[in-house]
Amino acid sequence: MSVFDFRAFLDNLDSNDGLFRVPVEIDTLDDMGAFIARADYGEINKPILFEKPKGFDIPVLANTVGHTYKQMAEAFGVPEDNALPGTATKMMQVLKTGGVPPVYVDAKNAPCKEIILQGDEADLSMLPALRLNPQDGQGVPDYAEGRYLTSLCISKPTETSHNLSYHRFEITGKRQGSVWVFRGTGDARSMENFWGAKIDDPSDSWDRDKARPFPVAFVFGVTPEFILAGANAALPHESDDYAFIGGLRDKPVEMVKCETVDVDVPANAEIVVEGEMRPFNWTTQGQFASFNGFYDVPRRRPIFDVTAITMRKNPIFQHVHIGRPLNECNSIAAFFRSVRAFVQIKEIMPNLVDVFVDPSAGCGFTAHIAIKKGRIGEPKMAMMRAYTALGGFCKHVFVYDDDIDIRDARERDWALAHRFIPDRDLMIIPNVLGMNIEPMAQGVIGSNSKLAVYDGYPEIPLNVRSFMGVDCTVPLNLKVMDRVVPIPDVEARIDEIWKEVVG
Repeated sequence: MSVFDFRAFLDNLDSNDGLFRVPVEIDTLDDMGAFIARADYGEINKPILFEKPKGFDIPVLANTVGHTYKQMAEAFGVPEDNALPGTATKMMQVLKTGGVPPVYVDAKNAPCKEIILQGDEADLSMLPALRLNPQDGQGVPDYAEGRYLTSLCISKPTETSHNLSYHRFEITGKRQGSVWVFRGTGDARSMENFWGAKIDDPSDSWDRDKARPFPVAFVFGVTPEFILAGANAALPHESDDYAFIGGLRDKPVEMVKCETVDVDVPANAEIVVEGEMRPFNWTTQGQFASFNGFYDVPRRRPIFDVTAITMRKNPIFQHVHIGRPLNECNSIAAFFRSVRAFVQIKEIMPNLVDVFVDPSAGCGFTAHIAIKKGRIGEPKMAMMRAYTALGGFCKHVFVYDDDIDIRDARERDWALAHRFIPDRDLMIIPNVLGMNIEPMAQGVIGSNSKLAVYDGYPEIPLNVRSFMGVDCTVPLNLKVMDRVVPIPDVEARIDEIWKEVVG
């Protein structure tokens, strides 16, 4: 059996008490999303299998990766307590070697081909897609319940490369939907290559005769390696994401060609939705809850036309949750933004210890950095490097000494209270580029900034705000009182007593 087999992954979770089963019927409109949101806030820290989605025969797995580093570390083959630095190192190693190229398997032996549906049979309404949040999908005349597929999207930028990404896909009909594709992503560039035009080029410049449909496949039921590769903005667009995944395990990804489009998909996937985005074919996607905890407004998006659906027998639907922070989408995105910042800061500061982009703040707006400070000015250098590494996304950066656990809010608050002096340690830079989706960023003369992602507006928004850096490190050569800290030997003895007394 393949190392990337989703069923084997679930069996392993189940046998090690790592799977939370929900045996009662639960509605995919709002209720399932609310259950997942409550789990995200600390009630359940396991993948969740909803066995009886109301009105559907297909179970739903949510939180495959979840919001801790456990599954991320396991996917990269590194210890959980060294997840971020270990992942950064492993990623660079695999990219340097090129990974392990994928291999084709016979379609007859591909589980994702056990059922093949085309024409009218390829019906999206058979899938237990969620309305993640109560107001999702609203704001458009043809409001269609607000069900979204948050799934892995696979495309082929070239004949020998495969790009994995995540896009929000709103279902608007049995064989149609609209897809959010961020400008600047690999798929955005690939789409522009197929269409022969920049997305915001004026319509009178479009060459409809030369433009080609952009084929993609949305895939459900894959192991964490695929999810993490799809969400990893630190991977180069020109690299083969399948080869990268193979390099993590030193085993090739087994892939198979789609039935109706020129895309290769994991042979062991549970469900595959094949289709294409035809050139300059637009619609308005309804509003949805975004990663920053706000409902975004309806915007122009390309239309996706379904050409086929293939699946395993008795398939399992896979859902990646997004809404108000904290959630799985935010946690994955924040983790890889932490990795990107770690790699780039480490290039100029070998004394960097750790980086934590806080998913609760919206997967990039707030970053925490720990360093072994050796020179005056290093905290400010780390702040500015983090801002540029995250492409203007970052709004606040806090820098700490290496004795502070930057993942512990109580530790961070202690350092802020006792090591930060405002007139000495606060840095504010006005009028810097901000994140497009930030509602407080100033746009065109006092208005909020536009999203600037396939929204139909050709102009670039002003989108400016200030950037803040906070130095929570002890000044060099300043004698301060000793900090009270736990003693490892004593804590080890108490660990044993605690197990016996508390359990």
